[in-house]
Amino acid sequence: MKLGKLFFRRGFTLIELMTAMAITGMLVVVIMQLTNQSIDLWKAVSEDVSTSSRSRAALQTLSHDFESFQMRGNDNKYQWLFAKADQAMNNVPKGLDIPRSAQCVFFACAPDRNPSVSSSTSLRKNYRSARAHNRETQGDVNAIGYRLMYRDQILNLPASDGNEKGVYPLFSLYRQVVPPRTTFENLLGRDNLESAYVRFENDDEKNENFLCENILELNITFSIRYADSKADAERGRVEYDVVTVPIVASNRRTNKVAVYGDRIEAAGSTYENARIDSAMLSITVLTEEGVAMVEQIRQGRRRAPRKIADFFAKYTRSYSRMVALPQPL
Repeated sequence: MKLGKLFFRRGFTLIELMTAMAITGMLVVVIMQLTNQSIDLWKAVSEDVSTSSRSRAALQTLSHDFESFQMRGNDNKYQWLFAKADQAMNNVPKGLDIPRSAQCVFFACAPDRNPSVSSSTSLRKNYRSARAHNRETQGDVNAIGYRLMYRDQILNLPASDGNEKGVYPLFSLYRQVVPPRTTFENLLGRDNLESAYVRFENDDEKNENFLCENILELNITFSIRYADSKADAERGRVEYDVVTVPIVASNRRTNKVAVYGDRIEAAGSTYENARIDSAMLSITVLTEEGVAMVEQIRQGRRRAPRKIADFFAKYTRSYSRMVALPQPL
């Protein structure tokens, strides 16, 4: 009897068990919430690292090319650069049209013109002989073209090509570098670089020209310094003014910039004795979560967002860099 009473006194009551279970349940819930928050934080940091890595790769290449910009000024009417809103962007998921897709073509220093690239010792000894015999080293500049496209990188297909569709298309930035000799023979010394470059536009989409994926927007804003002729006439000296021209403005209005040896045409105006001081390069990168959402929209498993601004705020990151351009020779 005493043993039974002792055993009964050492047990737990139902209220004590329920209290312990409630406390345990609360602890489990708190731990799960902390774990979920940690996972979300890890995903956010990973996405930021991934998007910033892509942005650095794209901006670094863009900046290097613009810093190597080449032209001859004052004594010619040839076109050395054109930039415009790309009208060829199509086949994107409904409701996710690219709002800032800039296309730009210009000339930059040719990194491969040195005759030492030849494997022949005799050619390396004589620069003139090397340039005469090695076709790849002839020419001083490359033509470089940038544009955004929505393509399947694996199958090298657009998002839609007749009855055949790209399996997994991505927003991608393409960079085409036209070899020096081809540039010299087909693009240099033209009064309309845009028309001359049309024959090369089909090569933009080649896989070898792929630069970076998940770039949703590309925009370029040029800072143009020009001589104020009115101030020159009135004050007897040259006064300079600066105008800023974005290829795609905030109100979605688009501008075109064309740089000639003796003038710059931008946003419907012509600037004499002008030069481009700098270019603001801006890109918008999709996060991994944004890429998955775009793919679901493309496959019809999810509706496109009603407000594109909400999609951009949540699933994209924007980066920019200011680049000073070399002055014309």
